Amino acid sequence: MTTPLHFRHILFAVTMAAVMLTACGGSSTYKPNTHVKDKKAYALGEEHARQLILIADDEAAVQDKLLDIRARISNIQSHLGSQSANDYEAGFTDYLHLNCDSLARIIF
Repeated sequence: MTTPLHFRHILFAVTMAAVMLTACGGSSTYKPNTHVKDKKAYALGEEHARQLILIADDEAAVQDKLLDIRARISNIQSHLGSQSANDYEAGFTDYLHLNCDSLARIIF
């Protein structure tokens, strides 16, 4: 019997395999966030998205990185405030959408 968690792992693995078979390309219709106030947080989010793209062929590493991103957003919000957390997340999502839209569509 397949558990919901097991099914999610299988679905993720199949999806990641599909991403690896297609080249990462940017979205021509995606509009990046233009209301960034904390440019350092935004740039850090972009850097972490870039790192995620580099490890996209390793399912376990991607899952770990996504958990790290979620924890980092929470940590930034606790220590620097909502605006910085939102800008970090915007940098992360914008970079993924613009540089590897196929992976962004899977994650978001």
